[in-house]
Amino acid sequence: MTADPSTGQPTDPSGHQHEHPAPPPQLPQRTRHTTGAGHDADLVIAPFDLIQAMMDAVPDFAALHTAVELGIFELLSHEKLTSAELAACCECHPTAMRRLMRWLHGGRFVTLDCDRYLLTPYGQVLTAGAERSQRHAVLVTGSSYWWDAAGNLTETVRRGHPAWSTGLSPYDYLAHHPTIGREFDLFMKARSAAVGQDLAAFDFDHVRTIADLGGGLGGVLAAILRKHPHLRGILADREDVVDRARDHLATQGLADRIQLAAGDLFNHIPHGAEVYLLSSLLHNFSTAQGVALLTAVRRTIEAGGHPAEVWIVQGMLPGLAGQPSRWYSTDARMLSLFPGDGVQDRDAMFRMAREAGLRVRKTNQLPASQQTLMIAHP
Repeated sequence: MTADPSTGQPTDPSGHQHEHPAPPPQLPQRTRHTTGAGHDADLVIAPFDLIQAMMDAVPDFAALHTAVELGIFELLSHEKLTSAELAACCECHPTAMRRLMRWLHGGRFVTLDCDRYLLTPYGQVLTAGAERSQRHAVLVTGSSYWWDAAGNLTETVRRGHPAWSTGLSPYDYLAHHPTIGREFDLFMKARSAAVGQDLAAFDFDHVRTIADLGGGLGGVLAAILRKHPHLRGILADREDVVDRARDHLATQGLADRIQLAAGDLFNHIPHGAEVYLLSSLLHNFSTAQGVALLTAVRRTIEAGGHPAEVWIVQGMLPGLAGQPSRWYSTDARMLSLFPGDGVQDRDAMFRMAREAGLRVRKTNQLPASQQTLMIAHP
């Protein structure tokens, strides 16, 4: 067989060309954004593989939650252990533990030194002593309440509000279950560390007091106050949260610089601050509730008789529909948990502020937390 010099196609001795079969049609491909261990930030992935990866994430997270709940990362933070030794320490079946450790090894959370496991940086961030530990986030997300909320999302979408299996809203559930409540506090503390780092870098020379509304244990407030010794703070949250924050702030050496204000924010906004901070708070509520809360803040400022600003820190959906964003996942989580409107885009946040009688003077992108700061005033 020879080739036709004009086309490069093979020919038989009679001179007829042999056509190559047409290539199969190509499936569309999609860029998948991921921050998983050992993966690139952007991967081009075929539709079938994308769905498979999403389904694989369910057992993957279940395995990760199991390892955290069993205390494997804490054990390995102190010494190298074999699979059999880990099984004995955790009172688990040796074969099942070997398979779990095999999964952790494949996921690069642990590595092997002979037959003994030790933590990689991906495993170290799941220990309680890590600077920004993910241990508490995994325990909360894998708890029965959060797991059931995600599993009931179909019914939630049908109803238009969460189908709470316990009959309790998330914060009421945490108040009634102090063990998971403490884990949630530490989860939020780790999340707020990046916001605190971002905000502490701002100029507070014109400020004497900053009020953190819905501030949890006070992680953001503590970061700002440590960086700016002249500042005083007000931490406002539910009574059960403030009770837990009291001891935490005492261990931080900030109890004498932070006033605690327990109560319902919709009924009482504390007076006397030059900055009112609402960090990752508004996405818990409906738009109407968000407007009501911001209106209450504005009225408190106006009643105080001296200038003050409202600082709103929020993750925001992209303005152009279809653009990839981590905040879609946050919005889906909010949909499963809260009967509000979830994560909004920039235009919706501006409208909310405007309806509350506030004018947004400035916006900043916060690099560490990847959120947006909106600075507004009456």
